[in-house]
Amino acid sequence: MILRCDLHLNGGHRKLILSPHADETVDHLALKLSAFLLLWGEEPQVDPSAKHPALLGQEFRPDLLALNERGEARLWIECGKVSLNKLSKVSRRFPYAQIIVVKESPEDGRRLRRDLAQESLRRTVDIWTWPAEAFREWRNALGERIEVFGESGVRSLNLVINETPIAVDLQVVE
Repeated sequence: MILRCDLHLNGGHRKLILSPHADETVDHLALKLSAFLLLWGEEPQVDPSAKHPALLGQEFRPDLLALNERGEARLWIECGKVSLNKLSKVSRRFPYAQIIVVKESPEDGRRLRRDLAQESLRRTVDIWTWPAEAFREWRNALGERIEVFGESGVRSLNLVINETPIAVDLQVVE
């Protein structure tokens, strides 16, 4: 399913089309959309190309990427499942970038945090999770055509998506 989004957030307007890669699920697209909205003020780029100047020579690409004023990776955002190998390499290659992983549930976030602790990546990766059951409500509000009106802040959404009100604060897994 391709998500065609008309987004009115924090007094701004953007259009966004999210189309899945070969193995991406609708849940993954839903996480990408939520991360895009949560980081609205950072002007993230969704699915940047491998030819993007900030990613040249890298085998990995983020789900979303925000740049600093010099065009370097400032925020590297992963959604859903991500390998420890990828997070380890990204943290070494982009030492000044904040790495954020957005997960569907607190359980998924805690599991990743335990795995990261074993790999000595605990301090370099931030994990944001949807509260229990809230992601399902978010996912069920989506359709092929999406209209969003409201406000967002870091880890906070207060909006209406396709006539469904959503007010949620994502949790940080320490």
